[in-house]
Amino acid sequence: MGSDYARARHMIAVAVPLVLLAVVLVFMLVQAWPPSPVKSGESPPTGKDLHLFGWTPRVSRETGLFIIVLAAGGLGGTVHALRSLYWYVGNRTLRRSWLMMYLILPFIGAALGLVVYMVLRGGLTSPTGGSDINPYGVTAIAALVGLFSQETAEKLRAVFETLLTPAKAGRDQALPPQVRALEPVSGPVGALLTVRGLGLGSATVVRFGTVDAPATDVTDTELTVTVPPGATTGRPAVITPVATVASPVEFTVEDGPANEPPGQPEA
Repeated sequence: MGSDYARARHMIAVAVPLVLLAVVLVFMLVQAWPPSPVKSGESPPTGKDLHLFGWTPRVSRETGLFIIVLAAGGLGGTVHALRSLYWYVGNRTLRRSWLMMYLILPFIGAALGLVVYMVLRGGLTSPTGGSDINPYGVTAIAALVGLFSQETAEKLRAVFETLLTPAKAGRDQALPPQVRALEPVSGPVGALLTVRGLGLGSATVVRFGTVDAPATDVTDTELTVTVPPGATTGRPAVITPVATVASPVEFTVEDGPANEPPGQPEA
């Protein structure tokens, strides 16, 4: 493997903190979980004592729900990071440039979980709010938001682009796209190729020599494409309404049928 691939020490340096963080977040969920509903005739609880690593504050039910949402969102992001990490490690395709993403994903999940909770609690996307919050419901939502952070961000953008006036296209939005990496850099016809870069959100097709193939799973930073029949070795070009940009590296078209990556775990 090239020097841009992660080594064993890099994998351990990322995996161990993620596992420890998952344990801490589960502990926080258990500690912050609100007490059971009061029975008829009993006075409602005014708060709960938390026991977090020697710190014992007394928090209200609302504060406890915020802690639960943050912990659940972070736990979802941690699960996402660990699942992606072992998939790429198992296939020996983990690159060092992506290690920072794995460490940041739990914090993104926690932040998005809190944002979605406040959106739902404030009734911005539904006509009614409801004061009796089910902790199981908000925990499940926050965990799923953290687990699918990219899809959540795209959904929020779609929802609020409908509610709000879309921003006018500026000069930066008209800049040509950039292709920075291909993964893998070789494969037969029928293989799945991932193109990574910037400004790829409007890509429609990828050109292999003189043959075009439709782009799928398109986001601003990456897209996937199936190597079409007739493709030749060279630098694939991503075609967008703004410009056509070629890859900085060549893709080698190999002979033989497309195969699944070795050791790929079941989803």
